[in-house]
Amino acid sequence: MIILVVAAVIVAATTAYAIWAMGQEHRIETTAHLDARANEVWAVLTDFPAYGEWNPFITEITGLLAEDERLEAAFTQPGGKVNRFRPRVIRVSPARQIRWLGKLGPGGLFDGEHYFVLQPQTDGTTVLTHGERFTGVLVPFMKRLLADTEQGFTSMNTALEARLEADEE
Repeated sequence: MIILVVAAVIVAATTAYAIWAMGQEHRIETTAHLDARANEVWAVLTDFPAYGEWNPFITEITGLLAEDERLEAAFTQPGGKVNRFRPRVIRVSPARQIRWLGKLGPGGLFDGEHYFVLQPQTDGTTVLTHGERFTGVLVPFMKRLLADTEQGFTSMNTALEARLEADEE
């Protein structure tokens, strides 16, 4: 009888945690004001074979950039640890936005919707919003990874700006 009570308490606690954790969300969002037109920024962001030349965060990416297609991507965290994912493209709007969804394990454990949103400005520049929305039961345990990811976004934005300036010359 005691074993059944203990098992019931464990199941109830696990269920309560899962319900609570599923409601937790962590969002990372960075912004870069780029001295280039949206179509120029788009050309660099979608030139996947060149990522290894300039991008310190997403160091490899292959696949067809089309909705419902899978990409193969390698993310390099500070310290050199490489994480590989196979995100599914969920939105492509040329010169406007790219969104993909990556999952660690089955859906609901640790999911990340990564996005690049380009906002053309009247002066010929572009505001890039680069972010990711993380959900799942493991989000509360991923604080270090999330902090490293934010640093990766910032370094990618800086490298993107440098790449656009180099392409301009």
